Amino acid sequence: MAEIWSHIGITGAGALGVVIATTVLYVVLVLLMQVSGPRLMSSPSVLSWALLALVGSLTARAMLGDFPTLGGAAVALTTLLALETVLGRFTAALRRSGRLEGRHPSVVMVGGEAVPENLRRRGMTEGQLRIQLRRAGILRLQDAALVICETHGTLTIVRAGQSIDAALLEGVRGRDLVPEELIS
Repeated sequence: MAEIWSHIGITGAGALGVVIATTVLYVVLVLLMQVSGPRLMSSPSVLSWALLALVGSLTARAMLGDFPTLGGAAVALTTLLALETVLGRFTAALRRSGRLEGRHPSVVMVGGEAVPENLRRRGMTEGQLRIQLRRAGILRLQDAALVICETHGTLTIVRAGQSIDAALLEGVRGRDLVPEELIS
C-alpha cells in the first residue's frame, strides 16, 4: 500500500512546493503571454504551436517537481484554477473602476495603408498583416478599405465598396482614422 501511495499521494511540503512553483510559473506565463501572446496567435505557425507545446510541457514538469504524482497534479490544477479565478476577478474589478484599460480592437490598415503605431501596439509586423490579408482572400492592398485587429489577434476586414455600422466601431482604437464614407 505504501508503494501505491508514493505514486498517488503527496506530502504537505511537496504540496507547498507545487503551489509555490505553480504560482511563480503562472505569473511568468501571464506576463509572457501579455507581451508575446497576441503576436503568436495573430498568425500562428507550426513553430508557434510547437513553442506553446514546449512551454506547456516544461511548465508542467517544473510545477510537479522531481517525482510527479496524482496528488501533485491535483494540487497544481487546483492552484491554476484558483489563480485564474482570482486574476479574472481582479482585472474585472480594475476595469470597472477605470484603473485598467484592457486590450482594445485597433485599426491597423485604412485604404490599403498600414497604421504602424497600432501594429506596433498589437505586436504585429506589416509582414504578418499581409499574411493574414492573403489568408482572408485580399489580393490587392487597396481592396482592404479598413482592417481592424480584434482583441485576440483576428482581423475584421471591410472590403472596398463596403461600409461598417458606426456602433461596431465603438471602443476601437484609431476609430478617428476611419473615413466617414466607410461608416454607415
